Amino acid sequence: MRTPVPFFASSAGTPLHYDLRGRGPLLVCQPGGPARPASYLETLGGLDRHRTLVLLNPRGVGQSAAAGHYRFTDLADDLEALRRHLDVDTLDLLGHSAGALPVAVYAARHPSRVRRLVLLTPTRRLVPVRDGETDRETYAKQLFGQEPWLGDALAAVREMASATTEEEVDALTDRMMPLFYGRWDAAARAHAFDVEGTAYAPVASAGFDDPAFDLATFGAVTAPVSLLVGDRDWNVGSRAPEVMAGWFPKAEIAWLRGCGHFPWVDDPRQTATAVLDVVSP
Repeated sequence: MRTPVPFFASSAGTPLHYDLRGRGPLLVCQPGGPARPASYLETLGGLDRHRTLVLLNPRGVGQSAAAGHYRFTDLADDLEALRRHLDVDTLDLLGHSAGALPVAVYAARHPSRVRRLVLLTPTRRLVPVRDGETDRETYAKQLFGQEPWLGDALAAVREMASATTEEEVDALTDRMMPLFYGRWDAAARAHAFDVEGTAYAPVASAGFDDPAFDLATFGAVTAPVSLLVGDRDWNVGSRAPEVMAGWFPKAEIAWLRGCGHFPWVDDPRQTATAVLDVVSP
């Protein structure tokens, strides 16, 4: 692999930026949001001691230029441009939250180019609520019923449906943040309210979903797929991961104990170990 310059051309021809962090074999990391800068991934619990993290800033995020489209299927095409830029034959890929969709689509479109695929607390965006599934408010009470902040967080969830301004959405999101962590401690608060790490680019409202996408596409993935899911992840829920695992020919679920949607904040060692168990040669 040649020494890379941290800019390359997206499939749309626009410049994209990434950061390299750590040492060892490459691990390409697609952030979630969508349209969130990759800096919030930090070192994924110390993975940089074992792998070189390629922290990709998607279109319109950070130093990456805006483009005409922001569908997760478009972001998948950008990963092939990144692979060519890095001058490697295959990739180990990690997608967090909404970032799980572009990496999974890429693995389906280019199965020979993906060695391992990690979906870290993947979004349930494509998973409808199932019959008999616990509603989100009840599930939150099951997970966090004794927490003093729960009432206000759930009130913010209910109020979000009627929010009309960006300021209202931002304020309500701040009140909801405890729901996204396994425990609401100093580390979680620092991560949640880090200005750079939590900022979303305006392109987030430009449309991430692709209505034409067919879930059967994932049947073409040949790489082993590991879904690493926090057992206190209110955002994903307890039943959606089983549905998602069923999309792929070879998939397994590993539950991260005591972790929420950002497991490297809740338990750095457990998170890093779980990822290394998947991607180690």
